[in-house]
Amino acid sequence: MDDSPNSRRVLTTMKKNETKTGNSKAQEMYDRKRAEDQVFNRMLLWLAGAVIVELVMLLVNRFYVHARASELGGLMVWRTVLMVLLFAGIVLFVAFLAWGVHLRRGDGKRGTLQFILAAGCLCVGVGGFAMRQYSTVAAPLVLATVPGLAILAMVFYLYQREFFGCVLVGGLGIIGLWLFRMVDASNGYYAYLVLSLIVAAAGAVLAWKLKKQDGMLTVKEQEVAVLQRGAAYPAYYVTALLTALLLLAPLVLGAAVAYYSIWVLAAWLFILAVFFTSRMM
Repeated sequence: MDDSPNSRRVLTTMKKNETKTGNSKAQEMYDRKRAEDQVFNRMLLWLAGAVIVELVMLLVNRFYVHARASELGGLMVWRTVLMVLLFAGIVLFVAFLAWGVHLRRGDGKRGTLQFILAAGCLCVGVGGFAMRQYSTVAAPLVLATVPGLAILAMVFYLYQREFFGCVLVGGLGIIGLWLFRMVDASNGYYAYLVLSLIVAAAGAVLAWKLKKQDGMLTVKEQEVAVLQRGAAYPAYYVTALLTALLLLAPLVLGAAVAYYSIWVLAAWLFILAVFFTSRMM
């Protein structure tokens, strides 16, 4: 073996490079693990917020919607409290949202807790008011929507963003079909239908723009990565179209179609969950 000074210097340099490469890989793995832990912790915060909101709604359901005969004297107090909660929830929603946006603009990482508080205040205010106004009609819908929002948060943090869009639009469709079964073709359903179609159409336009720019979106002259390259855009298009058709179908075919359409949308979202899970492997 050559034991010249040049050979020793070469070996020393190679060992140093190997050490640097090993340290670099270790640092990369540490950073990735830390990022994954942060994402997981944020998801847990959203789930904890959903649990608290659900407990509040369960209390309203128990002591207002399904009050016992001995508790009827307190219903007027509950009505006042729920009205106050509506206005307080909206005010706190705006305040926490503005606070969260301010923090997020600072370093791009903070503000999650403020967003959770904003969403929780809005859900308590609006959900409580809906149960105040529509009682047994609104209660099941409110109690089911809160866990649905928790599932939506899990999808946002664990899955690809296009699947989040699919679940968002599909979830709006399921809620709308359930609403139709409760209130039939009323003004409330028509307003919800218009809102859902606008959301679905806006998502389709956004998906079309992102596809043209390889998942990048220009915001204030800066490119922001919204979707990864090779995103499954057709999955969203099909979901948006299917949701729109199923929301319109009960207007022509009646409430029975709304019941079966709920299962159709649920089955479609389950198929997408399997599909996107397989893409993660």
